[in-house]
Amino acid sequence: MPFDGGTAVQQDPDRPVFRGNGADDYVCVSCGNVLATGMAPQYMTKKVRIRCGRCRTVNVSAEVPVTPARRPR
Repeated sequence: MPFDGGTAVQQDPDRPVFRGNGADDYVCVSCGNVLATGMAPQYMTKKVRIRCGRCRTVNVSAEVPVTPARRPR
């Protein structure tokens, strides 16, 4: 666990821990439960961890570049 980060605990599995105005939703890697909605990537760094209220997995946002899918023409 990084010394400069923290772990948020999701108390209610039916409510996200964080809500924002960004474009991305973050879900649990194990069970798919919604952990954060509308978050911008600059706020969901590897310093932020969220423990899922449904399966108790501690999730860390992956800092992996993503290429948006394109529709075939």
